[in-house]
Amino acid sequence: MERKGFTLLELLVVMSIILVLLSISLPCLLRAKDSALALVAAEVAVNKEGKVFLEINDRPNRRATDNIYMIKIDRPPKCSIRLKRPYPSGMKLRKKDGEDYILWRPKPQQIGTHQVTVVFNGRETSEKEVTVYVGTHEVLEALQKAKAAPR
Repeated sequence: MERKGFTLLELLVVMSIILVLLSISLPCLLRAKDSALALVAAEVAVNKEGKVFLEINDRPNRRATDNIYMIKIDRPPKCSIRLKRPYPSGMKLRKKDGEDYILWRPKPQQIGTHQVTVVFNGRETSEKEVTVYVGTHEVLEALQKAKAAPR
């Protein structure tokens, strides 16, 4: 008797092999994607008052490389760094060229003010508050003019 096609067992074996290969390669692909996005990210620094201004385009057709920021964190020597919860979704700590950064691509629904606490663990534990202002060009310009105006 000559058969045509595959048996159910053969199909299940092939599918399980494909799933194993995907589970091995997917984390590597996600890390590569994060690394590639970090290459096109705009670098910003925290000012003396602990504030950062991030400008985003709130149009729905923005590209995958739009509005990606790396916020530079100056940390004391010989300590580790982490973000204290709660912090906005999507924020990740990254190292680049020996410096510490917060990698973030804010979404249009995240326009507003966000408080982020950075914790430094070393001989002593310390915290630094960073205020992140996210908005369109017009909103951030008006906000900076209002802060600079004499009272």
